[in-house]
Amino acid sequence: MPSSQALGDPGYRRQLGDTGLVLRWSTSADRAGCILLSCIALGLKEGEEQEYAVRYLEPYTDDAFYSGSSTNWALCVDTTPLEKPSPTSDSQSCVDLIRAEAESAQERVVALVFFLPAEFSFEGDAARVPVGRAHIVACKAAYRQSQLKGVNVVKSLFEMVHARALSTACAFMVVSGIPTTASAIEHRAQGYEYALDMGRGLVTHVSALRPQRLPALERLVTAPRATADIFMGAAAPVLQKQLRWLLGERPAGYTFPVHPFFVLEKRDAPDAAPRIVAAAGLMNSDAAKAAVHPLLWDGVEDASAVALAVVRQLILALEATLSTEKLATIRWVVTDAHPLRRWLLAHELAIPVPDSPRYAASRVWWAAIPSLPAFLRALAPALTARLACASHILGGNYAGALRFAGGVVLRIAGGNVSVEVDALDTSLPRGALIQLLLGYAAFPALQALFPDAVVEPAMLPLVEVLFPPREGVGATMVGAHYVIQEGMVFN
Repeated sequence: MPSSQALGDPGYRRQLGDTGLVLRWSTSADRAGCILLSCIALGLKEGEEQEYAVRYLEPYTDDAFYSGSSTNWALCVDTTPLEKPSPTSDSQSCVDLIRAEAESAQERVVALVFFLPAEFSFEGDAARVPVGRAHIVACKAAYRQSQLKGVNVVKSLFEMVHARALSTACAFMVVSGIPTTASAIEHRAQGYEYALDMGRGLVTHVSALRPQRLPALERLVTAPRATADIFMGAAAPVLQKQLRWLLGERPAGYTFPVHPFFVLEKRDAPDAAPRIVAAAGLMNSDAAKAAVHPLLWDGVEDASAVALAVVRQLILALEATLSTEKLATIRWVVTDAHPLRRWLLAHELAIPVPDSPRYAASRVWWAAIPSLPAFLRALAPALTARLACASHILGGNYAGALRFAGGVVLRIAGGNVSVEVDALDTSLPRGALIQLLLGYAAFPALQALFPDAVVEPAMLPLVEVLFPPREGVGATMVGAHYVIQEGMVFN
């Protein structure tokens, strides 16, 4: 592949001085190196990789799991010649095989950032835009900045990822992290300044909800099946992909298997062929507390009906298998982003978990906006929809402008919202803008957090219309950054 100077281009290749290090995008040949090094991101030390981590990470190098997975790793590779061949081993364990392949490669992966395409949904479906996620970040200790005379490898990799995000029309970037001040400093060094709390799961207390109280749903029934048959009737490509990995073709040596307990299928007519509309896997099904993972839905069948049926059938099926204990709790291993979460809450089928160590390590999303004009233009349809709903407040001929840091102007005229850029750099910094967009608080409350946020008094009614605060968002302040609980959907 010819080299390219565009950071986000697949052919990009750059040498870092005389260090023997090269920055480039991955190919399928880097599979072993990416898997082995990524174990660091799961908290494992170099040389102490474990099988469960390798099995977990394998799909992220497979194009059948996510399109483009094999070429979406921003890499720093060591190209210096090997002094001696790596020692051979007769071990056939998956960890040893991966390690041998990674360490004998001509270009060894020493640092990486995995770019995972996602989608952002704002104000329902009024605006849906591409988002880039820095899903995995890892670097060997010997190649960190302090060991390379000031060469910041990880920063360079993030620059590549941000360039690819822009080239694929991503409105912004996200990365998960731990909500601490040290984490805030680390993420801000790469341009990630804002945090979104994605939730800590849901729990259903079975004692407060009996199956008899849930309505039976016509032609929506459980259908236990063999693993090989589960996704045969799934028409939705997204559901097929999820089922294939999460419920189907897991390697036999996977440390934490998830066995399918049932799927939900529906016949649209009495004589029609059944189609799969949802599926649920179980963990710890031999105890009074059962965990549901994964919870899958085809995105087509009515979400309310699916949520009701899942709870009803889980309770009936689980209680039939418990010999000594009564099922007391069903734990849903889902985040705020899960498409069925709102229905479980709306029908009082589940309640949020106050504290859960399961999500303590990665429950915060840090966001970076490489281009504020592009970000606002992507959201303009949703803001225009809000403006239309408030014509009785502002009037049909309302005109005005909001100015943000960086000289970006949100202009309102003729019932539409547009984005412009001028030479001014005043009024509303990005931090305040993100808090407003996600409904963290009304503008007067935000002024206490962002003293440099300024809005002319005449523009305050417009701010209240475009950025209404959400009730019960559950936003909190942690250290030097901001944690918000609601507002993003990732598919």
